[in-house]
Amino acid sequence: MAEQDAPVGPAPVKPRPAARESKYWKKLISRKLQTTHREHLINGRLDPHSILNTSDSIKDFYSGHSVHPTRMIDNQNYARWAIEEALREYSPDSAFQVTGGIMEGQRIIVGSSERRLPKNITEAIRADAQLDIDAEDTTSSKEIDCEIVQDVGAVAEAVISASPHCLGPPIEACASYLQMEKCGVYGRNKLTVWKSPLFPHLDGQEGRKGFLDNQITAIVWIMSRFFGKLPRLKIKDERLWDEAEQKYIQREETDVEKKTRARLQGPRYCGGILADSMGLGKTLTTVACLDILAGQRLNVPIENKKPRYRPMLVLTPNSTVAAQWVEEIELLASERGIRQIITSGPGAEKRPDQSNSRVRCLTYQEFNSRWPTSLDYVWDENNYEAARAVLVMAIDTWAGRTCMSIKNEEHKLAWVSTFTEKGRKFSVVVVDEAYKIRHTSTRNWKSVALLERQYTLLVTATPCMNMLSDLLGPARLLWKGAETYLKEVSKKWDEVDKGFKYLQDLNRLDGMQPWDDNRLVSGRPALLTRLLFKYKSGSAIDIRKTREYLRHFESLAILRRAPSSHLYMDWEKRRRVSLEGLLPKVDNFTVNIQSDHALEVAYQDAHIELLIEYLTAIKSWGKKKADGSRTGSVLQVYRQFQLAAASPDVYHLDKLLNANKFGAKAEHVFAMRKANVNFMHLAPFLLGPHDPKPTTALDYVKLAVRKSPVLRYILHHVKENLLDREANGKIKKLLITEASPILAYYYELVLQFLLIHCRTLHSGLKNEERRDLIASFNDDDDHSCQVLIQMYTVGFAGSNLHKNCAQVIVASQAHSLAVQWQAVHRVIRVGQESDVKVYRVKVNNSYHSFRESRQVEKILPELGTRAHGQMNNILVQLLRLFQPEVEEAWETQEARKLIEEKNLVADPAIKEEDGADPAVEEGDDVDPSIKEDEPASKKVKLQDGTGEDTGTRTRNEEPTTSSKTTTLGKRKREKSSHKIEYSTAGLFEMAPRKFLALKDRDAYFKEFKSYPVDVKSRFCHKKNNLRRMLSYGFPDGTKRKWSVKDLDNAAVLERAMELMLRIRLGASNIEMLPLPQIDFSLAPKKKLERLEKLLALTNTTDQDFEEARRHSKPADYDKTGLKTRCESGTLAQIDALLEDDIVHGLTEQSRKRLRMEGQNEAAKKTESSYDSESDMDSENEEPQGDKEEEEEEDEKSTKDSNEGSGDGSKGKESNGGNDNNDTTTEPEPCNEGRKTEESNADASGSNEAEPEAEADSTKLAIEKVSGIKMWLKSVINKKPTGMKKSGKCTTGG
Repeated sequence: MAEQDAPVGPAPVKPRPAARESKYWKKLISRKLQTTHREHLINGRLDPHSILNTSDSIKDFYSGHSVHPTRMIDNQNYARWAIEEALREYSPDSAFQVTGGIMEGQRIIVGSSERRLPKNITEAIRADAQLDIDAEDTTSSKEIDCEIVQDVGAVAEAVISASPHCLGPPIEACASYLQMEKCGVYGRNKLTVWKSPLFPHLDGQEGRKGFLDNQITAIVWIMSRFFGKLPRLKIKDERLWDEAEQKYIQREETDVEKKTRARLQGPRYCGGILADSMGLGKTLTTVACLDILAGQRLNVPIENKKPRYRPMLVLTPNSTVAAQWVEEIELLASERGIRQIITSGPGAEKRPDQSNSRVRCLTYQEFNSRWPTSLDYVWDENNYEAARAVLVMAIDTWAGRTCMSIKNEEHKLAWVSTFTEKGRKFSVVVVDEAYKIRHTSTRNWKSVALLERQYTLLVTATPCMNMLSDLLGPARLLWKGAETYLKEVSKKWDEVDKGFKYLQDLNRLDGMQPWDDNRLVSGRPALLTRLLFKYKSGSAIDIRKTREYLRHFESLAILRRAPSSHLYMDWEKRRRVSLEGLLPKVDNFTVNIQSDHALEVAYQDAHIELLIEYLTAIKSWGKKKADGSRTGSVLQVYRQFQLAAASPDVYHLDKLLNANKFGAKAEHVFAMRKANVNFMHLAPFLLGPHDPKPTTALDYVKLAVRKSPVLRYILHHVKENLLDREANGKIKKLLITEASPILAYYYELVLQFLLIHCRTLHSGLKNEERRDLIASFNDDDDHSCQVLIQMYTVGFAGSNLHKNCAQVIVASQAHSLAVQWQAVHRVIRVGQESDVKVYRVKVNNSYHSFRESRQVEKILPELGTRAHGQMNNILVQLLRLFQPEVEEAWETQEARKLIEEKNLVADPAIKEEDGADPAVEEGDDVDPSIKEDEPASKKVKLQDGTGEDTGTRTRNEEPTTSSKTTTLGKRKREKSSHKIEYSTAGLFEMAPRKFLALKDRDAYFKEFKSYPVDVKSRFCHKKNNLRRMLSYGFPDGTKRKWSVKDLDNAAVLERAMELMLRIRLGASNIEMLPLPQIDFSLAPKKKLERLEKLLALTNTTDQDFEEARRHSKPADYDKTGLKTRCESGTLAQIDALLEDDIVHGLTEQSRKRLRMEGQNEAAKKTESSYDSESDMDSENEEPQGDKEEEEEEDEKSTKDSNEGSGDGSKGKESNGGNDNNDTTTEPEPCNEGRKTEESNADASGSNEAEPEAEADSTKLAIEKVSGIKMWLKSVINKKPTGMKKSGKCTTGG
């Protein structure tokens, strides 16, 4: 570190400049954040010797403590002392209110009473929770600054999750067929562990893995879908080898075994979807299947009376997971089954410890040209060794190298697979995390659809990602084998084609045997297309009809179990086995943080600025500027809201850096990482104009937590739960989940500064670095990673973090609860030996309440689809259990006043007895960001210190309170006699019952938008939330008795679902907020006035904004153009359309290119038309294409961040991501174009970015067309562009 960075010297005499653009800050940014510093970390901790020269200076800096990055105990003692000293003035024990732990069954507080949560409720809620963990995309491509909104359909995953048709065959029959025997027990419920001589490496002994009930049933189910009638399996043990016969001698199969094997057969679908929940061992199941297929030679088709030996292919979501598959196959599969493992792609280089010749890594050149001579046999269909080889690759790399678009002889764009063209075929194709191929208009999907293959297995915990139409992509891939079988083998195609023309015909399958070939028709894409296009609105009727017909496809194609599932031991279904014991118990807590006064002042000032910006942006969203871009970056404001709620200091840091041409976005964080920035380099940007420079390590820690409430709790938790060792002497581990790259970096730097080994799993890591970091976190060595920060926006796939970690802090709420739960689920896996505790951080009176409200609103429709059967009884029990809080609310003074007045406008303000400023007391810190023209004289401190009021409190308002006076310091306040100017009482005079009518959230939001402007400007959401609570009770004190019938009311069902979520989150309450409003009692007067004006004109809520965003992104089937044609065509016509779409269907990039070409052509025609017909009537003169086009937003890419960086050397935390692999540049329609694309694909992880030249030309084309449109409009309307009020034209017309 440079000498000027040393923590010595007096406080600066000259005050620092304000936080705005200046040469001072630009120079400081260059010197501190952009100039590369010497490496300062040892074992993930700050090395004091890198910043100080002598032992004495180190000891002085650390306040007399002796520290060193390699001395664990000394470091922990210092960290414990420093955290305690830094947090002392904030009284952490009283500032952090922890609620939750309800799932453990202890007493919970309901109102002012305590009640015990019944065991059946906790079990049902745990079961329901697992369905949501599997419901979202877990692998975004890049680390970005604003989390992309996850659009989850109301019925998509829920319809599949709720199905009883996907449980698989009975356990005893499967164990008999696989010749299994018990070898142990597992989990708290002591589930059986199985072994079989068919799998010699999986016997459950000496630390080796064995099979669980769900895994053996999955193996048999997959084989029944591959072969229909199950073959007898042969034990290939050397003890059974007969030298004379030259074969393995098998014992005779008993009659019972024959009957069992016959009964286990299924429809010969030639594939299936293994959709077990995350953590249930799908990888081991799949590896065992591949091993048994290769070892028994079951993956060898007979064609023209000759066996054809072909390799197997495993496609993974990213290269990290590909490496894990290679390791799993090498560890679990026997060499008599899988003899050769081949891999290629970024990050697939052979590691030093992989000296075994069983693994072979191909370079890009080897893969794309002639394979090494030693591997020639792989493509020799007469060599039986070919069937014992498996190729493992990341699907993005695979698609980029093998799937090309060319122009055929008819000059029509056509997609081809280079492997198919070369005659290379596969026996089995496995796609792991198969959500990557759910969209048929992607190169990933086409790269699989174009392959010649016998069997297809799709592995995913999310058969539906966003909507039910997501099933079409997988269904079309699976249908190829079934269709071939019906046409060429069973000769039943005509029978099936004629007998099942309509959806209702599927109900005839109910009377058929489970293995009847007619059942294959339920997987026919033409029928599924009709079903999913016909019933898609999400209404109750559509859900019922969808379930009626979709159950046949579920039974045929999907095997889906969760830890809450019950499998059956016998055919009669008399003995059930619960899988619940597979995963550990999870207790969820919510940590409610109450801010101190100085922090509250700083935060309210920041939040009101952002709310003004947010309302301005959301009002203008959807409008386009002259260049065609959208106005108002709402998503960017989301990011800033998140920063301000976690730390006003980091929020102001972001503003300061942005003002000086740097920033705190992902790319800037990556640059700071590369420059070896530590917290001492960042500290000068956190100091106020007159703050003294820190001189000791403790000073720096105090500066870090000064205005960072979330960091305060993290440090408090670390001190209480991390610095001591486990009972077995091992160090404790902590996982932190975070949405913002700069916040993750901030926490990382502070923890490293405290000599705690902390790292962030970010997208700038190379594949090897990522694997090493995960391995370090899973290790129990003293110098291994102790705190890991997992970003929501970096792919979760391959990040199993459960081996030594059982505690999680949710430092930042994700945009969707499912994504948040999935991040937490990294430590909730099969093999977790400890109960898991999850602490969700929530700052009172902050953006966190709004974020929580939106999370709940997004997931409520999906939860509602599961409200049937036994779940209804559970929901009714919850309503009754929590009814006392409703009854107690009715007894409060606030409730009586609200009912009497029916006024939802905030109460009058509080006046001061003297003219002093109530918000600023002697000794208080004044936030430097508050401008001088915004006096704090009208700012009012929270009376109760809770900041719970979510209304917009203006200078004419007062917090709701039962007392008439209150004391703040030595000043007294009293109520003003000022009258309430506005009230909602008149709106309910004609219909008083309407005030407390049961309504769902959507009805409340519509009501809010309908209020007069003066009401909206002063609307109190706290009162509205109280009103909603009161609506679930009776004013006369009569106790309400809820029943299942009450759940038919949407408002009652919503309340029950919210109670379930409160238990799952450990939350004391969940608010209802249409906008991110908080209590502004301490905010500046002028900003409040501006906010009131904006609120008065607000006719759009956040719900409206996201609905508009959702509709602005056409569904995949709409993009393909197949929807309209499929709704009216016959099944044969739909089949033909779908088949043609594989080869000739356009990807998103193709459509963009054609659309742009069309726009350019339209612009030329428009110019020509205007030149020749300039004096036509304005109504007829409207130029072609003048209607504003809907801007298509690409879906968030699901490729892993590491794939985007090739070998990882160029990986960085980028501020965005591309759509799947359809943002890739399609090659020119000629053979020469192929080589270019292949090169680009491999250099960028097979998900190549669009060339800059094409991007620039596209942008210019848009600007040109937009400019022509505006110019023509101005001429037509006789209003030249650039006209001033004087009427003079300022630009040439």
